[in-house]
Amino acid sequence: MKHFIFAIIIAACFLQLIAQTQTQIAPLKIVSFKKLQEFLPTKAPTGFTRQKPKGQTMTSSGVSTSNASVEFTAPKKIKELQTMDDGKQDSVEVDVTWHATIDIADYAGLGEGMAASLQMIAGMEFENETENGYEKSITFNNYKGIEKISSQENSHSCSMQLVVGNRFLVNATGDGFSDVTILQALLNSIELKKLEGTK
Repeated sequence: MKHFIFAIIIAACFLQLIAQTQTQIAPLKIVSFKKLQEFLPTKAPTGFTRQKPKGQTMTSSGVSTSNASVEFTAPKKIKELQTMDDGKQDSVEVDVTWHATIDIADYAGLGEGMAASLQMIAGMEFENETENGYEKSITFNNYKGIEKISSQENSHSCSMQLVVGNRFLVNATGDGFSDVTILQALLNSIELKKLEGTK
């Protein structure tokens, strides 16, 4: 995620420099969240339940954004080490909920600065690894992005971000698990090529 933030900052600075000497290009008209919702996955992964989709289209001070999202939840039982009354640790079974979320955002309303930022994300090539996981650039179904996994004792998460058409950012996140194949299955159900051509 730090690479994403860094790319946004660099692009914003670049845009500010250009704005001092040139007239900015007018932002494109954004796609309504209701249209974006049509691209959200409708089939839940095995063991998950699809929740009601959400979305919003907002304009403020001439800046527009639009996004649609849907969450899938799955009840799970896991074993955790807990400290008992006698001070000893024991493995106990606890109830948890896994969350998988797909979010599709249209940033065309933010103008050339955001477009440049998304281009930077798509153009990055990197891979970082620690004892708790990794973060790397990826190509998924011909679209560039970032994949991240974090797995610690009682904390597991994963994410995949894809840049589509230099205006859409498709973000898949998993909380409670670090199996990216669940996210990949959800992303495979999205018509990314059709989304790219949506205006």
